[in-house]
Amino acid sequence: MTKHVKQFISEARNESGKYGDKLWVAVNSLSSIYILKLSRVTFNTDEESDDLLHLHYCGYVGIPKSNPLYEKVSDFGGNAYIAHTTIEEQLDGRRLFYAHGGITFTGYMKEWGKDYFFIGFDCAHMGDATRISEIKGGSTFKSRDYVKKEINNLYKELSKVESESFVYNMMKREDEFYAKKQSQKSIG
Repeated sequence: MTKHVKQFISEARNESGKYGDKLWVAVNSLSSIYILKLSRVTFNTDEESDDLLHLHYCGYVGIPKSNPLYEKVSDFGGNAYIAHTTIEEQLDGRRLFYAHGGITFTGYMKEWGKDYFFIGFDCAHMGDATRISEIKGGSTFKSRDYVKKEINNLYKELSKVESESFVYNMMKREDEFYAKKQSQKSIG
């Protein structure tokens, strides 16, 4: 039995209890609270045969209303969209954010109401092992640790959007203030 198969069985059976769902918060430099969520999706964990086990993880980042992407992002086919254009098109081809396999979930989660808008991904794509037979066939199992790193990376990217927007708006306000002050001097 390979180490990848052993890891898969250990996480799928979760006998130690350490591979459960995880929920934590992160606070960015603007003191905004973000919700980070890791979810397990399992089938057949009570079956005696390890060959019937199914496991994959999903990761989500809940962005607060202060983030300019709140309620503005939707997903389609693993791509993130704002209105009718992709975010990449709006940024002249620069990628705004990414997670494993692309963004496959955008919306609310009932336990958070509309206080947070969630952006997420899953690890059940072509090439992702969700069963032992797929590992043996060459697909790669995305472990809980892998998904946790992806969630943290997505959080950093989404938090950066809020920080850059804040700085841009402050600079814009400052420019407007000095422009107004300058026009008052020229009048008076």
